[in-house]
Amino acid sequence: MSLESDRSEDSTQPPYEPLVMENGWRIGGPDWRKPWPQGLVFLTWFGAGFSYHAPGTVGSLNALPIAAVIAWLAGSHALIPAAIVPFVLGMVYTARYLRTEPNASDPQWIVIDEVVGLWITLAAVPFNIIWYAIGFGLFRFFDIFKPWPISWADQKVPGALGIMLDDVIAGLYAAAVLIALQHLWANYF
Repeated sequence: MSLESDRSEDSTQPPYEPLVMENGWRIGGPDWRKPWPQGLVFLTWFGAGFSYHAPGTVGSLNALPIAAVIAWLAGSHALIPAAIVPFVLGMVYTARYLRTEPNASDPQWIVIDEVVGLWITLAAVPFNIIWYAIGFGLFRFFDIFKPWPISWADQKVPGALGIMLDDVIAGLYAAAVLIALQHLWANYF
């Protein structure tokens, strides 16, 4: 039995994965037949958003090395002002994209918001691989499960601000837990 005959038996299912999945964009990246949005490289954090599996996690992982360099050169607290730049540019480029695709709510390939949230998280800890790993895990936990008010920002705040704000709040939650963990570690262990 050949592959061609297998495909012809089930005519309801296409013989390939559909290219366009969400508002003209494939979940793992853009439909290359359409014009690229402005700031595509930045919005995908240098291509991390093109990942087919867990683009938010991959974007967060790709934000770690630059966060480490910033913390090593200028200290962990420098990550807060450093996060302002991707926040502002992410707002601008996401708003421009949403004007061209008004039905898009929060495209998975836009991962600059994860970069901002992770940098806010890591600003609460010293430059240390263990604290960075814990911070990464906490940020991803809050970003995925979205306790209130993260869920409120994700669902109720429209447009680019909503896309960016839920990750900022997730970063603040994770940073608060990290501060508490550091306090416990310093005083009880």
